[in-house]
Amino acid sequence: MGPRVIVIGAGWAGLSSARTYLRLNPSADLTILDDDTSVGGVWSHSRIYPGLIADSPRGGFEYTDLSMLDEDIFASSQKNKRSDTDNQAFGLIRGDEVHNYLYKYAEKYDLLRRTKFQSRVVKAERIPLENTSQTGWRLTLSSGSTLDCDKLIVASGLYSQPYIPHISGLPSFGGISMHSKYLGTQHTCLADPSIKTIVVVGGCKSALETINLCLSLPQKPTIHWITRGSYYGVPIMMNDPNMKVNIFKITGARLFSSLSPSVFDTSSWAYRTFHSGTNWLGSRIESGFWKLMAWASLRDTQYDSSEQGKMIKPDPKRMFRSLLHVSLIHKGNPVVDEIHSGARVKLHIGEIGSLNTSSLSITTPSGEKQSIDTDAVIWCTGWKSSTSFFSAADTAALGLPVPVISQTPETQKHWAELYKDADAQVLRQLPDLAKWPIEQSKEDTTNYRLYRQITSPRTLASADRSIFFAGFVSNAMTAVVSELVGLWGVAWMEGLLRPEDLPQEAEMEKSVAKGHAWMARRYGARANTQPEIVFEIQTFMDALVRDLGGKAERKGGGWREWVSPYSARDYEGLFDEVVKGKGRAFGAEQKAETG
Repeated sequence: MGPRVIVIGAGWAGLSSARTYLRLNPSADLTILDDDTSVGGVWSHSRIYPGLIADSPRGGFEYTDLSMLDEDIFASSQKNKRSDTDNQAFGLIRGDEVHNYLYKYAEKYDLLRRTKFQSRVVKAERIPLENTSQTGWRLTLSSGSTLDCDKLIVASGLYSQPYIPHISGLPSFGGISMHSKYLGTQHTCLADPSIKTIVVVGGCKSALETINLCLSLPQKPTIHWITRGSYYGVPIMMNDPNMKVNIFKITGARLFSSLSPSVFDTSSWAYRTFHSGTNWLGSRIESGFWKLMAWASLRDTQYDSSEQGKMIKPDPKRMFRSLLHVSLIHKGNPVVDEIHSGARVKLHIGEIGSLNTSSLSITTPSGEKQSIDTDAVIWCTGWKSSTSFFSAADTAALGLPVPVISQTPETQKHWAELYKDADAQVLRQLPDLAKWPIEQSKEDTTNYRLYRQITSPRTLASADRSIFFAGFVSNAMTAVVSELVGLWGVAWMEGLLRPEDLPQEAEMEKSVAKGHAWMARRYGARANTQPEIVFEIQTFMDALVRDLGGKAERKGGGWREWVSPYSARDYEGLFDEVVKGKGRAFGAEQKAETG
């Protein structure tokens, strides 16, 4: 009988981790728990609505062992397929296609029968295991039932628990009020002829997607868009997948990733050339590249062509940071034109003060009070931690966010010193980041203290193989990173990745602190609570692959390694590489123990 394994979450990270575990240990008694009614996570059936488009290209938003271009997935929703396979490979993917792909994946690898839907975990606690010094986990569901396991994979991710700010009078509002998470199941109620005015709150990608949905409603409601003002503005980049050189192809290349400073690469020729501060020409090239990216965004969006456009225009001098929060708008999407027009989309910069039965009030940056009558409010206001089912002690030990005031003085001092030293090291290695000050966190919690964004240094140092986290880093290569993180975590759980393969606990803590110091400089305040690796994701993937003993450069060398876009197919065979390399050492270790 194999180990009892529970995976929380049936999205990209959960399905990949489950598939990898069963591939490595087919005898595992594996169960997937998800609080939705179908697989997919953020791409589950309940979260799909008309006009939803993935911000990843066809061919890049897939696992290594099932192509998105598979006939059952691609052709089923494309009545008129183009013959140009390259355009197909980098074409747009509708939300229903992504869901269909993940369903087909779960079906192909026999994960559907192992999945318990509408199963929300409300408590997770350690339990002793018989005949071993290791501990397992007991999960309590919202139904009151409990499940025990030897191994727990938490793949609930960063985007499962919606956050709506505490606004005075919100309970008294008599219209429709929903978080954008629920548009998939509730968008039809917005089409009611009585809905004349809709307020959309937030300045992120989901806000623009929500505005696009509201623009398509048959009764043509007026849309009031409320966002906070900041130097970030609302960075938008236009994408035309039919262009020979489009944004998907550019960002998928290793050369693109190498032009952004990363703590995961401080030794390559690209680092020495572009980021070490020792090569004048390389530094100029790197600076020029980001100016070019900023120019492309500002040119395509034409912020200065309207008063509303000017209101959300990012500060051109700070686009290096603003671009990290960029929203892709794909060819044919009318949102930008409607913002400039102002006929149906009315933009407001300010903070919401209160709501009453039929209106809300905002305060503008100048202190002016405004009242907006509305029939519906859609909150595109982000997410909160999805790991609240652990006890306070386990939450801290596992490296998850805890209230800052809940830490002991010793712990606060320890991590404060680590962050201070790490920031100094980051600025020595990546001196160009010194021009970007650390922004004060808007949250009152610590950040995720996970080594490789997978598990805590304490967990690894104590050889606790009972738990890891998957899907807890926001990135631009979701599918591939999910596979790599899943393989890393499962290799740890199954003993292929050993303590001696990793740094000592103190060194891992320094690595965690260095990662957060870099994110704070590179990504701003949001990185404190939402780990992000966007443009530099290739260097993070390289680190995971090297930890596992695999080959990081997978294009065969030469120019292709640097300018050809990376995709899932480049990591085909990595699983076998790891099993062959790590498995050989693992087998010898097991033989020594039993001999």
